[in-house]
Amino acid sequence: MTKFAMLMAVVMVAVFSASVLVAADAPGKVVIKEIQKTKPAVAFNHKAHADKAGKCAECHHKDAAGKEQKCSSCHKAKMEKEKESFKEVMHTKCKDCHKKDATKKAPTKCDGCHKK
Repeated sequence: MTKFAMLMAVVMVAVFSASVLVAADAPGKVVIKEIQKTKPAVAFNHKAHADKAGKCAECHHKDAAGKEQKCSSCHKAKMEKEKESFKEVMHTKCKDCHKKDATKKAPTKCDGCHKK
């Protein structure tokens, strides 16, 4: 094996291992209840979502690795013009990703996430 190929193999193993370790530290169940007024809070398996996304930056796009915050830390109930509100972000980001789910098991309707 050439030196370059060996180096690339080591780099790929390091990158893959880092993403697995970060996902391993992800919390299990998360309940989003910050702004619910008319619908029940949303509870989801954060670890399963982190494992499927592969990298935390898929959702925590502004946070440094290992310093991820709750979405509501930046996205408040109502936002300035340049940022989306918490509700808009969750509905856009979550539903768009769920629509791409090939198994068709990810909910895309209100009651799928806001369980009574």
